[in-house]
Amino acid sequence: MKKHLLFILLALLSVLVSFGQGTIRGKITDDRGETLIGVTVVLKSNKAIGISTDFDGNFSLKIPESTPQILVISYLSYKTIEETVQLSTDQVLVKNFVMISSAQALGEVQIVAKAVRSKDYYVEQIKKNSATTIDYISSETMKKTGDNNVTAAVTRVSGVSTNGAFITVRGLGDRYVKTSINGSRIPTLDTFTNKIKLDLFPASLVDNVIITKTASPDLSGDWSGAYLSIETKDYPEKLAVNIETTFGYNAQATNKDVISSQRSNTDWLGYDNSFRDNTTSIVQANNMPDQYTELTALGLGNYYPPIH
Repeated sequence: MKKHLLFILLALLSVLVSFGQGTIRGKITDDRGETLIGVTVVLKSNKAIGISTDFDGNFSLKIPESTPQILVISYLSYKTIEETVQLSTDQVLVKNFVMISSAQALGEVQIVAKAVRSKDYYVEQIKKNSATTIDYISSETMKKTGDNNVTAAVTRVSGVSTNGAFITVRGLGDRYVKTSINGSRIPTLDTFTNKIKLDLFPASLVDNVIITKTASPDLSGDWSGAYLSIETKDYPEKLAVNIETTFGYNAQATNKDVISSQRSNTDWLGYDNSFRDNTTSIVQANNMPDQYTELTALGLGNYYPPIH
């Protein structure tokens, strides 16, 4: 009986030892000696048992078992530390940890962007940085207003008026206005004038039109009204498809009865489906009309019977 009691007592002591509770505490810093706040300290076998460092970098974690345990210390942008500890009952272990940064230095990074010259902000930035008085009209504005050529577009600029396809700036036109396209002067056939028909340039091919109204050292000096700089679109880097459509109606004919010939079911597409083909194989021409036909053409057909 005594042997059985002794055996039970030894078993209880072993259980108490195996489930003894110890405590590990310490301070966590980086390699420069600065304390780290919010470092996670957990047991690898049971991640529910863990704690985070306070504002001073200190931590205190109770380990419920006296068996060897792996302590996992992790923090963002630092290398994770795994430390094996074994604490006996009521043992307090003080251990500090130093974490090494895992950040890596990146090489040179270049960000290349291409300015969109058809937007208002691009030309507006040129206007802000310019020492001269300039106005502009961009492709973005042309799309909003529906202008189909440069002449119609520049008339929306203050001080610009048109005379047909030609423009006048602040009352000055003719030889007082110079025009360039992509930085190159546009020559004229008339040596006594500089007039250019701007309706030759469709709005779909133009990025922007800049109108300079005061002299500038980078421009020629043989003008006094305005200097127009037309910038065309760049060669596209990828396929671009633009679709334009219009809609209209004739108030005098739409939904009204009009005199018309017979129609085929493809007339609305703009072509005939052989509905109007001439089925006669031989067409006889009457080059010599008879006398009755001549009298009828003169309006006398009612006075003479048919002559055959």
